[in-house]
Amino acid sequence: MNTVGMQANTQLSINNRLFNIKDLPTIPAIHSMILKIMEDINYSVDEVSRHIEKDQVLSSKVLKLVNSSFYGLYSDVATIRRAVILLGSNLIRGIILSTSLFDVADKNLPGLWDHSYCCSIVAGFLAKRFNLITIEEIMTGALLHDIGKVLIKRQLPEESKEIEAVVSSKGITILDAEREVINITHDDVGLWLAETWNLPAIIKDIIAYHHKPGSCNGHKKETAIVHFSDIIVKGIGVSYCNDPFVPMLDEEGWNVLSLSESDLVDIIVEVMDIIQADKSL
Repeated sequence: MNTVGMQANTQLSINNRLFNIKDLPTIPAIHSMILKIMEDINYSVDEVSRHIEKDQVLSSKVLKLVNSSFYGLYSDVATIRRAVILLGSNLIRGIILSTSLFDVADKNLPGLWDHSYCCSIVAGFLAKRFNLITIEEIMTGALLHDIGKVLIKRQLPEESKEIEAVVSSKGITILDAEREVINITHDDVGLWLAETWNLPAIIKDIIAYHHKPGSCNGHKKETAIVHFSDIIVKGIGVSYCNDPFVPMLDEEGWNVLSLSESDLVDIIVEVMDIIQADKSL
């Protein structure tokens, strides 16, 4: 078999191992139950809260987010019920999905949850600054923007080691290393997961285009906000430990935001205050 044929077979194998799997990353039964309940737009907040309370890790992450300095509440939220009301259904779903995936992958992807959490906080801050009404969806998209990394790590363990080795040896981003090693990137894989889970279009766009918001034909501004948030959070050193390099700024996405240099300075200062105020990081 010639080199081209061998490469084609290798790529086919990678695609099959990623996209033709019969079992998606396991979502705990209690998480699946909550997601099922929340499919009804008239779901019971009390019922959802009771189930969340049964999961200590999920409860702690819900309370952590609602009590972050982003929300600027005068007193801590101590009950899950109050947190569910304040955060909204999309963000609760995002926390459930990210908790299900990131907790499974935490030992293999250390720092990914903290990075995603910080991106969500920063993206919410920027969305509020731009007076957007889609703050909840933007924060959810930011929370889930790197879910493709989880599936790559799970389904392609040997290739993942090679990707990390390329990042280290060549000093390039994990996105570029993914292209080099498997010719697929985590945003492509993340979009496939988002479509499989039937997530809202705005969240699909954010996941698919968080590295290239200028190419997004749908929710360009929302995606640009998460793109910029990802860069800021990486820039201040909060990232998955094997993905330390700051991604390139997408020029068209940056132009969508129309921020001046003074705006940028103000944002960085405020973001640093927000992150430093979170004692859990």
